[in-house]
Amino acid sequence: MEFLIEILSVFLLSSVKFFAGPILAKSIGFSYLGTVAVSSLGGIFGVFLFYNLATRIVNFFPNFFKPIKKKKKIFTKKNKFFVNVIRNYGLFGLSIFSPVLISIPVGAFLAARFFNNQKKMTLAVMAISVILWSVSISSFLFLI
Repeated sequence: MEFLIEILSVFLLSSVKFFAGPILAKSIGFSYLGTVAVSSLGGIFGVFLFYNLATRIVNFFPNFFKPIKKKKKIFTKKNKFFVNVIRNYGLFGLSIFSPVLISIPVGAFLAARFFNNQKKMTLAVMAISVILWSVSISSFLFLI
């Protein structure tokens, strides 16, 4: 029962804040393949869950994300980073930065907002990115 709770905690943590999932798995004592598998599955679950949730929110409130009056927008460093990633690198850049620098829920929301017309492609690219990051982070943790 305790092992199931450990798997579930790594799975859920990876679905929300991906970078912490492999670290938690390593600290609990998972093997390399266990760490990669559980964190990848959790991250992919988070991508699918938050992408579908964000798609419903964006479709339910189509005018909410468009300004009614032209106000001077306040850009923070984080907002500028999001805009630069989406403008310069598109879906692939968002997918690469999403699991580690941006959280999976925010990355999935941005993908649903800006790349909603390419649902299958978006989900596939984001899932592949999660798997690559899982292998990379786990390899780094187990080599050190």
